[in-house]
Formats: sequence, C-alpha cells, structure tokens
Amino acid sequence: MKTSVRLLPAAVALLLAAGCATGNQPAPNAGSDSAGITFSFWGTNSEAASLRAIAAAFEQANPGTKVTTNWIQSDYEQKIQTSIAGGTQSTVIQISNTSLAGFAPSFAEQQVDPAQFVQPNISSSMQFEGKYYATPFAAKPKVMAINVDAFKAAGVPLPSATTPLTLDEFRALAAKLSHGEGKARVYGSSNLWYRGWLTAAGGGYFNAGATECTFGDATGVKTAQYVVDLQNEKSAPTALDIQGQDQAQWFAAGRLATFSDFGPWTVADFAKISKPNWTLVPVPGKGFPMEVNGLAISRTASGKQLETAKKFVEFAGTDQTAQDQLIQGNTALGVPVIAASAPTLEKVLPADRNLAAFTAALKSGEVGVSVAREAQLSGDAEKGMNSYTALGSGKDDVAKILPELAATCTQALKK
Repeated sequence: MKTSVRLLPAAVALLLAAGCATGNQPAPNAGSDSAGITFSFWGTNSEAASLRAIAAAFEQANPGTKVTTNWIQSDYEQKIQTSIAGGTQSTVIQISNTSLAGFAPSFAEQQVDPAQFVQPNISSSMQFEGKYYATPFAAKPKVMAINVDAFKAAGVPLPSATTPLTLDEFRALAAKLSHGEGKARVYGSSNLWYRGWLTAAGGGYFNAGATECTFGDATGVKTAQYVVDLQNEKSAPTALDIQGQDQAQWFAAGRLATFSDFGPWTVADFAKISKPNWTLVPVPGKGFPMEVNGLAISRTASGKQLETAKKFVEFAGTDQTAQDQLIQGNTALGVPVIAASAPTLEKVLPADRNLAAFTAALKSGEVGVSVAREAQLSGDAEKGMNSYTALGSGKDDVAKILPELAATCTQALKK
C-alpha cells in the first residue's frame, strides 16, 4: 500500500535510531484533515497477511480511505513506546489485553458494545479502570490435542469432546498413557505450563484488582506441586527434557499422548500431521488463560483520521467480512470474536479434528486482569521458579519458593 502521509525527517531519524519495524513506517497523526490512517501490528507472516487482508477489506468497503500498514516483526512493545515518546505513533495500534494497562494513557477512550461479541470476557478484556481503550478483534483460547492412536493402544477411553476433565482425572489418565524408557518413552502429557495449569485450577498470577501477586497462595503452591508430581511420575517431561525441542514434533513422532498448549496458531502445523491420528478436546479444569487482541486508537488522533480510525476498529472487530480474514488457508491469527464467523475456523479441517473446541473455549475462556509491567513482573517470577524449583532446573520446595517470589512480585507491583 502507498503511504498516505509523509514522515517528518526528525521522526524518520528517531524511528531508525530505535531500529523500528520493517515495512511501511507509521506517520504522525498531525494530518487530521486526511481520511488515511496508519496501523501498527505484530505477528508472523501469516498473521501479518490476515491483518493486511482486513485493512484491504476496509478500504474496499470505504472508498476513498487508505490504511497504511506497519508490520513490526520484533520488539513490538518497545518500538510502540518509542514511537509514542517521539510523537510518531500510528493512528491504530494492535494491543494485547495483557499489555493494555501499561499503554492505556496513550490511547483514546472507545465505545464498545459487549453484545457484539461471543461472551462478556472478550469486551471487558479491553477495559482499564472501567473504560474501554481498545476494541477486541481476535481471541486466542487454548485447547488440548490428544493422540487417538495412543489412547486406543492403551485401552483408555477418549476424553469428552465438550466436557473438560478434572485435574485429578487428567493426572490419572496421563499415568495410564505413559510407558517406555529414555528417548523411546511415551509421555501421557506434554510439559506442563505452570501458569496455564494455575488458571485451570482456579488460580492466577494476580488478584482481580491487580494489587497483589497471588501465585504463591495455597492454590498456586498446590498447582506447582501438581506439575512437579506429574514430572516425578514421568507422566510429563520436565523443562530440561524438552529444552531446545519442539513438543509439536514430539507429538507427531508419537512421544506425547496429549498436547495441552494448543493455540489457534498451532492449527497449521497440526494440519500436516495425519499419523498419529489426533483430535481436539477442552483443556482440563477451567482451561488456560485466554489472550484477547484489540485495536487501540492513538490519543493524538483527531479530525477525519479519528473518524476513520473508529470505523476501522469497529469493522475489524464486528464485521463478518473482516472477522473471516482472521483465517488464511489453514492458518489462524486467532479465533473470531463474533458468532457469525465461528464456522470459518471450524471448517478449516475435517470435523473429526474438532476445531469446534476452539469455539467452546472462546465462550468460557478466562481472561486475566491487565497489569502494568506485567511482562517484567511475571518474567522475573518465572525466572525464580525455573532457577530454584523443579518447575525448571532447580530442586527447592515450591511451598517455600513461590510465596517468597510472590511477596517480591507484590512489592514490585506496588511501586
């Protein structure tokens, strides 16, 4: 797409100095008399293709408008922060619900109708302090892949396609499906992502008010011990077992009976797998945390640019033409957030693969509270967990380490 407005030389210098994105560069919002807007986003090649397709569909539906795309392939949030500081931010900016709190002061307040979306968690994920600062357009719930052949070989009935297992049921099932030694061992479960299983158990990293880190409470400790126990029972590989290796490849090689970290972006890789036979079921318990991606509008946008930006974010989030573009071939940027587009993802693969599990997960998905500096806080906590406990390479008792890490995290959260 051609650029609708030009960057000032100083802005160009600032962005180049920051190592900004490949592709078209975002322009300042000073040209408010123009209907053209700029749009920044992250993602893989296929994800970028989806977002460019949405932009093109909007232009077609709104003759005379121009959406200049800015695909940022690395260090996305850092580069967005740099552009905001330099006054060169795009008119529309992709944002995750997990990062919204840290950027909300730079975004314009929006009007969002919760009734447009599949469930209330989707729209509320774009709120900060009771106000909407973005419009949701894609969700990323997770489901669990199961190796049908492994279940049949072990004489274990397949889990329900619609009703989640309890955590205790999953643990017993994983044990029955595990056998063999060394590199020939088949594990009943893939490596257990602690944060995901904490959500499945009804816990979370932060409390609802984002004032306290809660992964060190009774539920957090119990869940961590659950993960360690499955590893000790050799029902799931440890972090060291899988270091530098792709668990999707383990699944394809028949080394995993279940793969519990299956997001919509995984569909394309699994579409290539015919042996072992596989299908999808819900993640046990309450499921894993669901990420929601939204589109924010720069607080500096005004005039015709602001009018176009409002139309664009509403189009991307609520129009079936746009929502269908989230699916490109057998690749999914995310799950459509409106009911009318649910079949678009479900029909990507044959019905026996049960991609409808994503639609069900979308309707019940747990969305965590947005916390400023969330990536730093959770990253520091996870470094500690991985260094000191068997959640990673350590040996210390999770009952001792997690409360200490949570207390440190809470202190940092309050600063």
